[in-house]
Amino acid sequence: MISENLLIVTAHAEFLDAALDELRDLDKRLTRVELLALGIVLCATPDVTSLARLAAEQHPIFVRHIAPVQAIVPLTNTEQDVSELAAAIASLPTFEQLEPGQRFAVQTRLIQADDNTVNTVKRPYSSGYLNQALAEAIAQETRAVESIKKPQIVVSLLCTTEKVYAGISLAQENLSDWPGARHFAQTPEQISRSEFKLLEALEVFGVTLPARGRALDLGAAPGGWTRLLLEAGLHVVAVDPARLDPRLAKQPRLEHYRGYAETYLENAVETHKSFEIIVNDMRMDARDAARLLGQATKCLRRDGFVISVFKLPHATREINPLATLKEALRLLSRYYGIVQARQLFHNRQEVTVITAQPNK
Repeated sequence: MISENLLIVTAHAEFLDAALDELRDLDKRLTRVELLALGIVLCATPDVTSLARLAAEQHPIFVRHIAPVQAIVPLTNTEQDVSELAAAIASLPTFEQLEPGQRFAVQTRLIQADDNTVNTVKRPYSSGYLNQALAEAIAQETRAVESIKKPQIVVSLLCTTEKVYAGISLAQENLSDWPGARHFAQTPEQISRSEFKLLEALEVFGVTLPARGRALDLGAAPGGWTRLLLEAGLHVVAVDPARLDPRLAKQPRLEHYRGYAETYLENAVETHKSFEIIVNDMRMDARDAARLLGQATKCLRRDGFVISVFKLPHATREINPLATLKEALRLLSRYYGIVQARQLFHNRQEVTVITAQPNK
């Protein structure tokens, strides 16, 4: 079945409604068609491309990924699916975007079980196999060049147990590089899972750690973010009452302040300390974190920036986590000229915020 007005939207399951509200702010015609899996919803709008472009410009907080659905193909869950998918993709009107020399990638996401059953479907292929087989067929047909890491064009496939939702789009209109979870390789030096949050934030916000200077790590223990900052070449002040990982003990560019962030910042302001970057992953209310980072502007260089995780409460009748976030961002905007927030793949009940241009 050929379609022109459908799209897949993904978000953290708890924030899916918030993500759809963000898109409706951009296009009031957006409707929810079907929940395909946890955090994955099929939507409809008369102009999918315009909505995707607006979303790419506006940087919504909770929408993780968007992919157009231009064809829906039945699955038999046999080897025959590969050739059927190749033919369906080649018949799409958008297939002509795949010109000689264009960089493209095939991105497949498999949903392994129906929402109504605990039984997982057995397939003779993996997502990696589909990506490779379809990419080879596309390259042979069009002379476009497969480029997994830096594609210009993306062929998106979401496979449920019974059908595939397929589409072709510009990579920049998908909001993220990959429709599933963003994975980073574990290393022997890794101290904590939270390192992935900082790595993803740097990637999503398009910034790099300074190669020299001073960094302030608030809520540092056990030291995952501290390790990454040290690895980049920075002198790090790690602030936390708890101990750091023993592997950091002999680092010559590390100072560990075993106390609370509020106390350290009061002293840092009085003694005119200055930092190229300030990071924060403390377990505190998002509004309190915003006030603390407002105080920290006095210690941040004019060309410096802040990366902070804002913890959000779970929704109840009395508590609205989105209202908490909006108030925290409003507070931050008093102190910084640039404030952006995203709910990253490695975030849980939280969002990651970047700020720059402190208002001093």
